[in-house]
Amino acid sequence: MPIIRDSTKEKDASARSRKNTAEFNINQARSHEVDVALDVDTAHPKLKINGKSLQWIDESQQRNINIENCFDEEPFVLGNMGRAWKSYWEVNVKKDDWVLGVAKATAHRKGTLVFRPTGGFWVIRLSNGQRLKAMEDEEHVLEKGIPDKVGIYLDYQERKVTFYNADDGSFIYSFINGASYQDDVRPLFSPWNNDAKPITILSITAP
Repeated sequence: MPIIRDSTKEKDASARSRKNTAEFNINQARSHEVDVALDVDTAHPKLKINGKSLQWIDESQQRNINIENCFDEEPFVLGNMGRAWKSYWEVNVKKDDWVLGVAKATAHRKGTLVFRPTGGFWVIRLSNGQRLKAMEDEEHVLEKGIPDKVGIYLDYQERKVTFYNADDGSFIYSFINGASYQDDVRPLFSPWNNDAKPITILSITAP
């Protein structure tokens, strides 16, 4: 006889987990701020990196590329930060297209990538200034206001990756199937490839 899974209970448990995440507010997350630097060796060759900012420059390759480590098709770069059980950083994303989140250090960087937790990516994406999506194994459209600044909170202990609107402190989304400490995940950034507007990692002062 087949086993019937109680999807209602699973959904309720997921909803409770997300509610608890929302109640952990952005001020608490900010107390775990870390310094994030962009790892030039991992950057797509047409991403221009200037300190904490990155932008897509379509005309020409921006640097000699590290063939082994860089993203060769998708317009992404990884960040470097110290290892901690809990980490938080903010990014200015005042543009119509971007992708932010975290990725396993071992996740694929070559060819067309599938941005899902099962592939080692936990990201949200804005498309055309209108569609904000959580890239779960099935895309999840978020009925939220479009943020100009995004806070990302990585919690290895709870195995969650949570996103906040860093302007008003509101909760955006939480992946509740996040990475473990042994996975060694890194910040992931993309300004996408349809204009030259930059995105910038911000310095914040925790309250």
